[in-house]
Amino acid sequence: MAMLNKSLYSIIFFISILIGQNTKPTVAILDFEGQGVDASEVKTLSERMRTEIGNTNAVRLIERKAVEKIMMEQGLQQSGCTTDECAAEVGQLLGVQFMISGSIGKMGKSYTIDCKMFSVETGETVRTKSATHKGDVSGLLTEMEILAWEIVGLNAPQRLKLKRAGTEATRTVAVLDFEGRGITMQEAQTLTDRFTTSLSSTNKVVMVERGTMNDVLKEQGFDSGECTSDECAAEVGAMLGVEYMISGSIGKIGNAYTIDAKMFSVSTGAAESMKSITYAGAGGITPDHKVELSLGSPILSASWRQGLFFNYVQKHKIDYNSFEEVEADTTIMSQYEEYIYASDLDIFMKGESNYLDMKDMLWELDSTDIQIQGAIEIIDSYFEQKSLTQFETESDKLYHWLLVEFADYFHGDEGRVKQSATQDKDIQKAIMILQDPVVFGKVLLPQLESGTIIDD
Repeated sequence: MAMLNKSLYSIIFFISILIGQNTKPTVAILDFEGQGVDASEVKTLSERMRTEIGNTNAVRLIERKAVEKIMMEQGLQQSGCTTDECAAEVGQLLGVQFMISGSIGKMGKSYTIDCKMFSVETGETVRTKSATHKGDVSGLLTEMEILAWEIVGLNAPQRLKLKRAGTEATRTVAVLDFEGRGITMQEAQTLTDRFTTSLSSTNKVVMVERGTMNDVLKEQGFDSGECTSDECAAEVGAMLGVEYMISGSIGKIGNAYTIDAKMFSVSTGAAESMKSITYAGAGGITPDHKVELSLGSPILSASWRQGLFFNYVQKHKIDYNSFEEVEADTTIMSQYEEYIYASDLDIFMKGESNYLDMKDMLWELDSTDIQIQGAIEIIDSYFEQKSLTQFETESDKLYHWLLVEFADYFHGDEGRVKQSATQDKDIQKAIMILQDPVVFGKVLLPQLESGTIIDD
């Protein structure tokens, strides 16, 4: 941990000394190479990337006409300049620092886009990005717009991500953390996450990620759970660019729990739908188990927080006839891994949260410097590589709690407790004592019968 933080902050310090360099880098874009795609369509898509890169305000872009003029003087056509050497030569003649080139291809019913930015001076590749699109070729316009932001080291705006998903859903929705009344904020957030996960799984709406929501709330000076009025929700919804907001509250009255939820239009403020339910019971909605999660188990933490163990069992319970079949399934963890990464979780590696806070500060100071972007990408790449092996690191813990959830489904509370006990050190120690005839019969039992309290 100490070594990680030392290395991390050394790199961040290196980035910070570059802040004074605020000149935007100069960039030129060559028409992408078409592979199985009509030449006129490729030209249109290349132009869309030029337009959108200009919207990023991160670089100084050389106009297409200037590029064409140089190409004509060299006796070249853009479609014929497909090698790095040719692109670098054009870049030198244009006097730019970086060139962007790429290709657009078609394989079956899918389109692929590969994009690269490299230094004209050194020839070194600064950044590569790719995308795959299934559907009509017109959908590539949005993919090119998103890649335009990503190739210069920026996150694509939410409007483009929503636009990409708009072909599969008709409503864009954001969910505020439900207000807790008589329950803890953590419990309210956990239940909100469960609600959001279930809503997203319907595939009838486009959901805004929790991270994006929290960024907007932070900009407005709110902490999670503080934006409870309709006016605040509408303002946040307008900034997110969504059509609908969902807010609500979860309250406790005696042994009864009430849940009230409302979805309303951001543009008109009119309520589209309102639902209320009441649950009465001794246990209520308080979790049956309190699990202490360490920072070294980010996937386990996210799985609990968003109810993935429960959701996975509900989805796959029909695949098994008994708990024994679950235990015998050698593919269950590979299936659960696919399920986790398809759930679009906000999972942070050890030390990543601190880094992201520092990264945001650096972006605010200067988000256009290409060297800063490159240095930050090194750190981003580190955490990306770390995340690739994190599931394997946590696999034993994840497998245990997945079995606990299946045991609960097949055998109820008795099954859950029995399976939980397999890794509970206190229970295992108690069982060991009970099974030891000397300790139990000659030490523990006589003291219990005499009423003597054993002092720890």
